[in-house]
Amino acid sequence: MNRIFGYLQRDSASVAPFTIETQRLMDEWTLDGGDVLRNGPAAIGQMMRRFSAPDTVYTRISLSDAESILFVAAGRVDNRQELIANCGSWVAGYEKSEIPDSEVIRLAYNKWGEDCPKRIYGDWSFAAWHPREYRLFLARDHFGNTSLYYYADQNKFAFASDRKTLLAMNLAPIKMDELYLAQVLVSWPAYHGERTIHTPIKRLPPAHCITITPERIDVRRYWRLEDTPELRLARRNDYVEAFRDVFDEAVRCRLRGVYGGGDSEGSGQIAVSLSGGLDSGSVTATAAHFLRNEGKRLSAFTSVPISDTSIYVNKNFGDEFPYAQSTVRFAGNVDHIPITATDITPIQAIRRMLQILDEPGRAAGNFFWWLALEMTARAHGCRILLTGQLGNSGISWAGDVRSQPLALQWRHYGWRKWLKETAKHVSPSVFLKAYRRARMPKDYSWCQSSSIHPDFARRLNLLELRLNDPDEHPLTPLEKRLQTLKPGRSFIGALHAQMGAAHGLEICDPTGDARVLAFTISVPDSIFIDPKTGMDRWLIREAMKGRLPDDVRLNRKRGRQAGDLVPRLRACAGEVETALDELAAGPAAAYVDVPHMRTVWTMIRNDNTPEAFHKSITVLTRGIMAGLWVNEFYHAS
Repeated sequence: MNRIFGYLQRDSASVAPFTIETQRLMDEWTLDGGDVLRNGPAAIGQMMRRFSAPDTVYTRISLSDAESILFVAAGRVDNRQELIANCGSWVAGYEKSEIPDSEVIRLAYNKWGEDCPKRIYGDWSFAAWHPREYRLFLARDHFGNTSLYYYADQNKFAFASDRKTLLAMNLAPIKMDELYLAQVLVSWPAYHGERTIHTPIKRLPPAHCITITPERIDVRRYWRLEDTPELRLARRNDYVEAFRDVFDEAVRCRLRGVYGGGDSEGSGQIAVSLSGGLDSGSVTATAAHFLRNEGKRLSAFTSVPISDTSIYVNKNFGDEFPYAQSTVRFAGNVDHIPITATDITPIQAIRRMLQILDEPGRAAGNFFWWLALEMTARAHGCRILLTGQLGNSGISWAGDVRSQPLALQWRHYGWRKWLKETAKHVSPSVFLKAYRRARMPKDYSWCQSSSIHPDFARRLNLLELRLNDPDEHPLTPLEKRLQTLKPGRSFIGALHAQMGAAHGLEICDPTGDARVLAFTISVPDSIFIDPKTGMDRWLIREAMKGRLPDDVRLNRKRGRQAGDLVPRLRACAGEVETALDELAAGPAAAYVDVPHMRTVWTMIRNDNTPEAFHKSITVLTRGIMAGLWVNEFYHAS
């Protein structure tokens, strides 16, 4: 996917030095060059990465200064024909199939102006400079895998798809957002949104746009998933049929150029990250269905453990390959490639991800297989990688038992737990907050569940801040789903965009399609559980009849990613020790509790238990990643 960047001198000074420097800094995002448009105090540009898949024509660079407006866009538009038809005279003389997606975005902007983002579905971003009005406008897609960062002060405004570009420009002194770091360490997701760990660099969240003039900077949200009205259909099966229609379209449009066109081989161009579960399985089965009609194949990559995981994952399953194989066999036209990730250790993966993301992440224990999978997909010649990342709170939402008839609730909970759950839901929030505060230890021993240094947590008054977060304890089914999805705040799309750029891949997630999310959010919660059998995730299970094998479709166990993390860490013990020594000797020692991490490491080296696996994720690897980032931050400063 192409990357955009730009600069506005709000006090009318020249922008020439910026454009040269930015092109140099954006080089690592591109293989095929780029260009810059300049007009007075503004410059906007794009760096380009072509894909060898047949849809290259749709993703090529598009820069325009028509009608004195500088315009740049990048990304994929999923409702192309609808937009082209609605633009009417704007596309007279064009062959619809030859219009690049970036040009479709420009046509939509010319017709609807700042109201156009809500009409454009896909993974995209764009910028438009209006010199006569001295106004710059930026927008980002509803929920796609894109990234857009910006810096603003009284004199200048700069933006780029890559945060490293803005950091390298030395636009202002950079400070660490300590609260952001603490929230990552304790897995408190309040760091999602416009903040980044680098103050004052900000992230433009999904479903947002921003207008910049000399006098003001106006950031606003143009789409609210949480305001989607509930959909009432006559029969339960009507929801299944309606879901299939919208989900099929979300998958189909991400196969564009391979499905339904061209003479190129489909195998090796479109790939999928396939686990043993329903989400990626549904994406795989549906994509394979469409490709089969064209005589084409799909490449599927599955992470597999290198040792037994049963002692670490309790009743879940840590080896997803057998279920993934079942999905592949059922589909028929899928080439299945196991990913053992033996060429990269968990610590090497953490260091590599810090180079890509330039910030710590809570999923540090998963990075070894993520990186190995994407590197292998690229080595196989793949350019587009499908995922099912956002399925759990969308297409495969389990449903809330409390939305079911009372008899099913009692059967599920038992009367004691039912009374407790009922009391929790009817109690005023002030009572619940007081109850949680009373249960928390006063000596900050709660920090032992993470790697955060108690003195750091105490200095921030972290416990009180978290207790006062209204989003921390959702009660309704909708609140629970939105807490996971984080519409208008999530940075999962930015993470995947940056990882994809690092490996020459476009990461596409049909489960994150705005139309799919809006539909699944509109479905009444009671539909997601079968009232007769109590089977959860009913909608996706029913919709995938005939597409997924029953051993996958009806499986109620959950897969555990990185289930062999403990033995992998033991195999690179020297790297773990080196990392811990680095933390102890550097500024990180004031932020992460290295003695506690060493205690946990001793347990991980000796115990084959679910607790050792759990703490390898929540304490050791997450703490190492955060600590290494802190040391590098202070070293660079």
